[in-house]
Amino acid sequence: MGGALASAPALAAAITVSTRSAAAQRAVGLGSLVRGDLDLCLVRFAPNYHYEAPHEWLIAGMPSVYRGHAGLREWSADLREAWELLDHTPVEVIDAGDVIAFLCKIRLRGRVSGIELDSRLGQVFWLERGLIARERDCSDWEEALRVAHRQPGRSSGEQRPGRRDPAA
Repeated sequence: MGGALASAPALAAAITVSTRSAAAQRAVGLGSLVRGDLDLCLVRFAPNYHYEAPHEWLIAGMPSVYRGHAGLREWSADLREAWELLDHTPVEVIDAGDVIAFLCKIRLRGRVSGIELDSRLGQVFWLERGLIARERDCSDWEEALRVAHRQPGRSSGEQRPGRRDPAA
């Protein structure tokens, strides 16, 4: 599995600096996923983990949903098969306790085509008992915010979670 999957230290540093909340700091383990260290990464994910990939990232034959630790391993392998380069940098963090949303700048290079893409990615994580139980990635930040706001258990009258700048 060659290729450069970069910026895990930048991801971890940005998350740690961006917020002091324990919930957001638990997401630091995602850097290990980006660099392919799945054994370290899996300790942060619930056994019943559910991941919904952005449709723009999928190549023919890839599922749109991955489940459990085996699904996370499959997603990582599929990601590495499709993309030679994945550079992932957080730009903004919204921490609502059991739901965390990240706006990330992402750069991808297709393994076969060599085509490079620069875009933004919204990521929403739901935490249960301190572990990441669900993740949904969105190619549109506003969609990610809508998804995060519709979380189960949140009433429509609750305030929108506070935004934090990772560079702060």
